[in-house]
Amino acid sequence: MVSPNQLTKASDIQSMSNSLQKSLNSKNKSSLYEFFSKPLAKNITKEFDTFTKIFPNAKWIITPSKQLKDQRQSLAIMVTGNKEINGQEYSLISKQKIAITTRSGKIISQEILSDISILQTGDKSLKVTIKIPDIVLTGSTYDIDIIVDKPLNDAVIAGGLIALRNKPLNNILSSSIALKPMSSGGIFKSVRAPLNSGNQRWAAFLAHPDGLISITKMVRVVSDKNNLTN
Repeated sequence: MVSPNQLTKASDIQSMSNSLQKSLNSKNKSSLYEFFSKPLAKNITKEFDTFTKIFPNAKWIITPSKQLKDQRQSLAIMVTGNKEINGQEYSLISKQKIAITTRSGKIISQEILSDISILQTGDKSLKVTIKIPDIVLTGSTYDIDIIVDKPLNDAVIAGGLIALRNKPLNNILSSSIALKPMSSGGIFKSVRAPLNSGNQRWAAFLAHPDGLISITKMVRVVSDKNNLTN
C-alpha cells in the first residue's frame, strides 16, 4: 500500500519535473537555483551553457520514473536538438535516467543511472538496434552490439568503437574513431568491465550510404550483485 506521504512526494516530484522542464525549454537558466542546491545548480548551469552553445534549439522532456529500492526518486530525461556542422545537418536524441535526493523542495544530489546519446545525419534516419547493458558487475565480460536494421545488400558499412575518458558532451562531436569496413551489418564486440566500480563510457561511429550515426553510452559498473537492479 502506498502511504499518503509517498503520494505527496510523488506529486511534488511531478510538479518539480514539469517546472524544471519548462525552465530548461525557455532557457531560463537562473531558475535552476530554484530546483537545485547552490553547488549543484552552479555545475548544471555550466553544463547547460556548454550544451546549448552546441544545440541552441534543444528541447527537454522530463518525467518522473519509479521509486528506487533505496527510496530515492528517479527522473527520465530526454533531450532532442539539431545542429549544422560543415554544411551537414545533425540530429541529436539523448536519454538519461537519474536518481535524485531532495531536501526542502530542492534536489541536493543526483546520480546518473543510464545515459545514451545518438547523433545522426540525413533526412533518412539510419535505423539501428543498440544492445548495450546499463549496468554490469566488476570484472565481468559483456557484449556491445550495434546492429544496422536495414539490409545491407551491396552497400558497404564502416564502423568503429572506442572507450571514452571524458564526458560524452566533450566527445560526441570531436572523437576520433578509426573506421573499418564491416561486413557483418554492425558492431559486435565483447568487452571486460573494470575491476573497480564506477562508469565505463563508449563511443561508436557508423558510416552508411544512408547517413552517419554516432552513439555514446554509459555502462555502470558495480561490485555487488544486489545492485544490478535499482
